[in-house]
Amino acid sequence: MTRAQLLTNQVRTYDWGSRTVLPALVGAPVPSVQPWAEIWIGAHPVDPSRLADGRSLADLEPGLGFMVKLLAAEFPLSIQAHPDREHAAAGYAAEEALGVPRSSASRSFKDTSHKPELLVALTRFEALCGFRSPTEILRLAASWGAPRWVALVEPLRGDPASGAALRACFARLVQLPEPDCEALLAEVVATAAAFAEDPLSAHRDVARWVVELARLHPDDPGVAAPLLLRLVILTPGEGLFVAAGVLHSYLHGAGVEVQASSDNVLRAGLTAKKVDLPELLSVIVADQGPAPLVRPRALAAGLDTYDVPVEDFAVWRVRPAGKPIEIAASGPVIVVCVDGAVAVEGQALTPGAAAYLPADLTTVTIGGAGTCFVTARRAAAPG
Repeated sequence: MTRAQLLTNQVRTYDWGSRTVLPALVGAPVPSVQPWAEIWIGAHPVDPSRLADGRSLADLEPGLGFMVKLLAAEFPLSIQAHPDREHAAAGYAAEEALGVPRSSASRSFKDTSHKPELLVALTRFEALCGFRSPTEILRLAASWGAPRWVALVEPLRGDPASGAALRACFARLVQLPEPDCEALLAEVVATAAAFAEDPLSAHRDVARWVVELARLHPDDPGVAAPLLLRLVILTPGEGLFVAAGVLHSYLHGAGVEVQASSDNVLRAGLTAKKVDLPELLSVIVADQGPAPLVRPRALAAGLDTYDVPVEDFAVWRVRPAGKPIEIAASGPVIVVCVDGAVAVEGQALTPGAAAYLPADLTTVTIGGAGTCFVTARRAAAPG
């Protein structure tokens, strides 16, 4: 009998999801009635996967520290950050003490965990992730030429290496009084519209997102976020790592997301959900430098790993081409197929299907001809 057990996984329908991408991946009718944003694969108590016999993975693996998602963003997600462990535990305890129901839309902390995450692109994937350097923000503002925006970021000039100055700049933006915000956005968007139509403009990608965000959220200060945050464009197979406190927004595309098992999200804007500026401003970090790209590192033919700086999970991409591939991964393990057909310890998986392997194993053998992602605890990572 195979050690791999097929999972039934929960679809999350949010407004930013796609009615075609994930349904098509799993062979469901297209377009779907509601937008499919995420498919959750794991043991998070909010929406745990289930085994064929009906058992919840949350009951079988209550301490499973990671979860996997298939994600499709047709529209941008909120500007958000995730708390670290200490902040998550404190926030959760405070909301429990106040009696806020865990299912309430007004709740910020759904659990006590942090939520570092790795997004591996399945399609071209665009995101905002982390701050641009103060020098780059000032240079971009000078090119943009919108007087109110130039004035808002000018304090960065006094201390261009200061993380505190970056956080203060973002705080000024998201807390602008409504009339001031309206006037600033009018200037920023007018310039963006001109850049977006210029095929020779170095700012064209940033500009088209400012224009698109203004179309979707015309009164939201987050419209100007692409001028502060790094615009990252991933090709299929490239990853983006998001650590605690890093401001980000997934803008468009599909991917596999591996994360600590948490649903803690603190939002700043570009959303109809709860915006919790005090909590968000207390957790954001002003990371600078290159975008946190994670490219696959080859371990063997058909086997790559993604190196991430956390202990919560290890991730492999496995692409057998008729020859079985063995991974030295101790359980519990989750495998999700994204292309073709693979066999995990004899259990067949087609796109969108996932399997769970229990803790009493030391290797996983995957055959067939397709692509799948394997997630286990970081201690299991080879290479």
